[in-house]
Amino acid sequence: MFADLLPTRRAVVVRAERSTRTPDPAYDATLRYRRLAAELQASLPAKRSSRWKEPAVFFFDPKRQCELEAARAKAASEPDALRSRIAAELPGLLASVELRRVARAVPELLAAAQSHPAGHELAEVLAVADDETMLVLHPQARSGYRLFLRGIADIAQLHVLLLNALADCDPLFSPLPSRFRVACAERNPVIPAGVPMVAESPFQFFHPAALQADGQLPTGFRGCQHWLWGTQPLARIPRLDGERVLLLGEPAFRQSWEVERRFPALAAEVRLLEALSPFKAVERLSRIVGHALPVHSIATETAEPVLARAA
Repeated sequence: MFADLLPTRRAVVVRAERSTRTPDPAYDATLRYRRLAAELQASLPAKRSSRWKEPAVFFFDPKRQCELEAARAKAASEPDALRSRIAAELPGLLASVELRRVARAVPELLAAAQSHPAGHELAEVLAVADDETMLVLHPQARSGYRLFLRGIADIAQLHVLLLNALADCDPLFSPLPSRFRVACAERNPVIPAGVPMVAESPFQFFHPAALQADGQLPTGFRGCQHWLWGTQPLARIPRLDGERVLLLGEPAFRQSWEVERRFPALAAEVRLLEALSPFKAVERLSRIVGHALPVHSIATETAEPVLARAA
């Protein structure tokens, strides 16, 4: 009983908690992307400089030709392994913009993917526009719009989403049916069978170099060398002063195309950031041509309804 009255010390057991690290997919992928870039660079075919462009070596002796074909087959197995590695990384890249940013930050990866026969699809994914701003100018209407882009692979996809993004702020732009927006924006969209998916647009996309000295775009087939086609990647639209610049003009013929996407598993977004006033639009057009332009263009002085809509 006396022992029960004595103060007792209870043993305090301190359990060392295991340090748990929150998984960071982007950080974990950095090392994989660096290894993939190194493997792509190491397996690049040696460039054989030839003055006379002679054909590949072959033998009339069947036995020696069989040995040569066997050696070529062994060398061709390496690209197959790299294609498997790239195919394993593509779903993550298509699903996460953070992973795409990390992959682009690996300096050798894009260059190696563009140069290697097995890396073409990877290079296309890394070339997709993510978190970019684009300035869209309509020289005839003296209007301009600044857009936010994410997940846009080609100009045809941009065409559809641009019309829908600007339909609420300017009557010049008519929205396409909602099924076109779903097909171009949502991940793995479900399109009912038998539904027509042919889009039309009242605009022709132009390279900024097409702008003439008077601040207008060429009509008809003049300036067709500056047209931007739907199958071209978005990278064909150049950057001026840190943002991509696109010009809208009248089409020389009726444009229609089948709405489809290069990467259906890649979610896309086009969002209006700012509608420029006519003065700001003319200021940007003046910087392209290199001299000051009037706020009201000659082509629109006789088209007051168009100016009213643009205002």
